[in-house]
Order: sequence, then C-alpha cells, then structure tokens
Amino acid sequence: MWEWARQNLNEIGVACTVLAFLFSLIVLAFSAFRYVSLRRDELKNQRYDQYHELLLKISRGTDTQGLLKLASQRAFIYELRHFPEYSSLTKRLLESLLNEWKEDTEKNVKLTFEVQDTIKALK
Repeated sequence: MWEWARQNLNEIGVACTVLAFLFSLIVLAFSAFRYVSLRRDELKNQRYDQYHELLLKISRGTDTQGLLKLASQRAFIYELRHFPEYSSLTKRLLESLLNEWKEDTEKNVKLTFEVQDTIKALK
C-alpha cells in the first residue's frame, strides 16, 4: 500500500490541486453573482427613490428649499423620461397634473408643454 501511495502521490496531488482550483473558481463566481445581484437591487431602490422624489417635487412645486422656479420644475418633468420602467404610471400622473393645473394658465402653459412633450416621449 505504501508503495502504491508513493507511486501515485504525484497524480493525487495534481488532482487535489485541480479540485482546489475549481472550488476556488466556484466560490469566486458565486461571490461575484451575489455582489452583482445585491448591487442591482441597491440601484433599483435608488432609482425608485429618485423617481418618487421627482414626482413629489413636481406635484407640490416645492422642495426642501422652498418654491421651485419654473425652469427647475420643467427640468424635473423632463427628467421623468429617464425612468422608462415607470412610463405607464408617469403618463397617468402627468395627465392628472395637467387637469389640476388648468386653472393657473399663465404659469402652466410652459409646464403643460413640457408635460405633453414628456408624455409623447414616453409613448
């Protein structure tokens, strides 16, 4: 038995090395997959928060610093185009905002144009 072990020790060592290497690759692949999936979920949550923050600012016309300038509100409306995953909801919400804003026509003519242009871009 000792004689057989001495003769085949080199082959056994190579096999163990290959198995250890394969195991390391599997662990590395699993870690990479886990990192990518966690990062994807984090980015999805960040986009969700950004989207809802934009909607809040647009609908209220204010942010933490007070009333928004018309240019800021128009820019926020334009930015909604970068969230195609929420396009059907965005269209419905912007259309409802158009109905709310019908009373104040002077200020909202420019906002109405931006809203309509964004709705058209999302279709």
